[in-house]
Amino acid sequence: MPPKGSKKAAVAPATPKPESGDEAPTTPATGVKKTPRKPRAPAKVFNKLSNALSSAAPVDVTFENDTVQSKPLAKDANHGQNVRLVAAQPFELVASYMLDNGLQAIIIKPSAPFPFMKLPKHIRTRILSLNLAPTNPKRGIELVTENKSGSVKAKDYVKEFKEKDGCNHAKHRIAVAQLNKELATEARQILYSYKLRFDTTTTLLNFLSMVGDEARKAMSNITIVTYTKATAMPCMNMLADCRNLQRVSIIGGVGTNATPQKAAKSFFTESGRLLQAIVHAADGDKDAALNVVIFGKNCFTIKEEDEIVSWDDDQTEDFCQQVVDKLK
Repeated sequence: MPPKGSKKAAVAPATPKPESGDEAPTTPATGVKKTPRKPRAPAKVFNKLSNALSSAAPVDVTFENDTVQSKPLAKDANHGQNVRLVAAQPFELVASYMLDNGLQAIIIKPSAPFPFMKLPKHIRTRILSLNLAPTNPKRGIELVTENKSGSVKAKDYVKEFKEKDGCNHAKHRIAVAQLNKELATEARQILYSYKLRFDTTTTLLNFLSMVGDEARKAMSNITIVTYTKATAMPCMNMLADCRNLQRVSIIGGVGTNATPQKAAKSFFTESGRLLQAIVHAADGDKDAALNVVIFGKNCFTIKEEDEIVSWDDDQTEDFCQQVVDKLK
């Protein structure tokens, strides 16, 4: 027996069995009405109108539906047919004429291409510079060597083109350099004049070996993150052919655990041709060499009491003076 004062639990009514002949109770409606979805309008289909004169035309003419015949309009006694004109280049509607044979002609005039090459060169250069500029020219274009293939890869260049206007227009913006030889030359002078940042002298050497003479002449601002002894000399020898260099920044690796005298001798052996080319371009000014080639704080180190430390200012100045003294 249940305890005194307790209530009996309510028992749900049993669902009638199918063989009893009784109908099962139905679930009461919630009262929520569903809004019927509107049927989607069928997409308009346009078919291309054949060209009696040739298979290609500057402006494509397409018509709606499957027939070239006009159809009665619903609201009046007129007839109509939707026609669409599409062209890669701008065009204008000139006029509509009635011909002697009863045909009606619509005259369309494709616009002539803009005479870009007739603009003064300094204006073309300005336009190309705006079109080909990366998002952040101060950061520069980073180039690294892929470990597997050993080839040079532009890491951020195309990425910055995509990010500039928020969509993938990189190939369209660079395509201007392929229109003709003159534009290609002008575009290269702009593209390679930006700050180029290389991870090692090996990457820079591979890059200089691949690009042409016009590209090397356009290079003006170069950063080398790691100066690698194994490729330093051939790299610097090729860099001497870049006649427009304004800055060569070396971040580290020039004098590793070396005295100023030893580092100066080694560096001049590897980079003497480049330094002499800079002096020659500056009409014999020896100081110009190390005004163009500059060194980061991590370039020079020496071992003191089992510890590798960076040079002090006096040691760096001694190194620079010994390099200058070796110049002719």
